Amino acid sequence: FLAAEYGGFATAELVSDVQCFSCAIGQRIEGLEEEERMVSGAISSIQRRRKGKKKISQKNGNGRKMEEVVGLVQESQQIKHKIAILEALDPDADDDKLDCHDSKDAEQEMELGINTSLPPIVPLRGDAYKASLVMRPPEALCIHIQRRTYDMSCQRMVKVMRHVQFEEELDIRPYCAYDAKIPYKLMSVIEHMGNAFGGHYQTYRRVDPEENDWVVVSDESVSFRTWDDVRRCQAYMLFYVAGRAEPS
Repeated sequence: FLAAEYGGFATAELVSDVQCFSCAIGQRIEGLEEEERMVSGAISSIQRRRKGKKKISQKNGNGRKMEEVVGLVQESQQIKHKIAILEALDPDADDDKLDCHDSKDAEQEMELGINTSLPPIVPLRGDAYKASLVMRPPEALCIHIQRRTYDMSCQRMVKVMRHVQFEEELDIRPYCAYDAKIPYKLMSVIEHMGNAFGGHYQTYRRVDPEENDWVVVSDESVSFRTWDDVRRCQAYMLFYVAGRAEPS
């Protein structure tokens, strides 16, 4: 149902000359992570050499090695702090560049004698793929089916009478930014009867969330219906409620 009626909005589209802060931040983080791996490797190498020579008396040499290790550990901590600063930046900020430094941090660094300053982030430009995806799946999902269109042959709005198939249970995972299966259960359907300029609405409602009993409500009239009755209606709006997320 979603793939047939709404699948196009989630299809990746190539866009040229895009300004991307997220790409620039990611590139900067990758460089720092590589730098941190090299520093950590140097620390491990020194520590292994010290263990291999622990029976040999080299007090001055050991002292220099300890100072070197302490300096590398401090450098590693500074790199990790820079990475944390970059990860906290908002890549969707509407600016020409992102400031990576806080005045309070600068004061603390001067007192501690460390330097974690970073140059401003300038967005990268290039080609990218764009798609509209759901970031935070809602607890209640309302789907509106457009039933009005302009008919060029008669030069006026007309009602779309085509039947739209819909499911009792819905999985929106293909349209989410994160791969978590969240099952949605149909709870209500609004049907429009009439033409493009007027008519009447009636509602199909599930009686119990855990059962498959339905009623149709039309003004003051309420009567029981089956699921077969519901799925044959000309749906105008569909209301789904989210169940518990399942691990992917």
